[in-house]
Amino acid sequence: MSNKIRFRELDIDDVKSLYEIYSDKEAMKYRGSKPIENIDDAKEYITKQKTLNGNVLTIRKGIEILQEKKLIGSVMFRFDKNQEKECEIGYSIGRKFWKKGFGNEIVKNMLETIKQNKDIENVIAWTNKRNIASIKILEKNGFDTIQQEESSDNYYYRKEINRI
Repeated sequence: MSNKIRFRELDIDDVKSLYEIYSDKEAMKYRGSKPIENIDDAKEYITKQKTLNGNVLTIRKGIEILQEKKLIGSVMFRFDKNQEKECEIGYSIGRKFWKKGFGNEIVKNMLETIKQNKDIENVIAWTNKRNIASIKILEKNGFDTIQQEESSDNYYYRKEINRI
C-alpha cells in the first residue's frame, strides 16, 4: 500500500472539503454525475458511503494525504452480484491535487485493495474520452480497452487481477 495516501471512512468533518471538491464544475466535468450544489448534497454523499441498489453494492471511501491528514477526494468500488468476479472502480480528486501523481497512486492502492478479495478476477473502469490524464493512468496500471463505441463519450477498460 501507499505511504502517501490512504482510503478511509468519510465523516461529518469532511463536509466542507467534499463540497469544495465536488462543487467545482471544472474538476467534475468528466464525472458521470453532475457537481454537487450545496452542503446538504455533501452531507448526503457521506450518508451514502455504502449503498445496495438491487444487486449492486457501491462502497465509497475518502482519499486522505497521510502526511497532511487532508481529504483530497474519494474512491468508489462497485460490486454487481450478476458479475461476481468483477469490480468496477472510480475515483475523483480535487483540481488542486491534479498533476501531482495522486491518480496513479490511487489506482495502485485500489488494485491492491481488490487483490485482497480472492473472488475478484477482473477490474473494470471507464473514463471520458477527453480525460487524457485518467486514460494514461489506467493504461500505466495495465488496463486494456474493452469497448470503444463511436456513440459513447467514454472508454471502458478491464484489468485482470494477477495473483502471486
